[in-house]
Amino acid sequence: MTLEPQRPSRPPSRADLAERDRFQIMVRNSLPDVRASAEAWRNGLAAFITLVGTALVIKGRSSTDGLPTDWKAAVTALVGGGLALAVAGLWQALAAQAGHKPEIRTLADIHRVHGSIDAYEVALARRAARRLGLARRLVACALVLLFAGTVLTWWAPSR
Repeated sequence: MTLEPQRPSRPPSRADLAERDRFQIMVRNSLPDVRASAEAWRNGLAAFITLVGTALVIKGRSSTDGLPTDWKAAVTALVGGGLALAVAGLWQALAAQAGHKPEIRTLADIHRVHGSIDAYEVALARRAARRLGLARRLVACALVLLFAGTVLTWWAPSR
């Protein structure tokens, strides 16, 4: 069964054409917009990690000196895990902002895989947005672990 193309019942209205043009602008801005957002997150995460790292270097040992060994190990695991997750989140934000080495190198490859340059850029934007989402989730988990480690130092019994 073959379907024959049919003419639309009416020509596109000015609103239809304006929406098409706005959508085209949105598509063209998708990659720069996601990368700009990732850059802001990367900068914020770098500042956050610097601040937390500095605080740990300055205050870290003195805040756990009087803790029993088991509690000290728990605090170390929570804070260390939080820092590791924060660094992983920073890495993902950096990857989202900087992009990656594209596997497609020619216009023919882009057309074969994506159909158009716009579709290719949207695919790159989606990949960057997924990485940025992962960065945000990692940092949320990092904050939970860092907060839990801090609270543990407040409630832990002294030796």
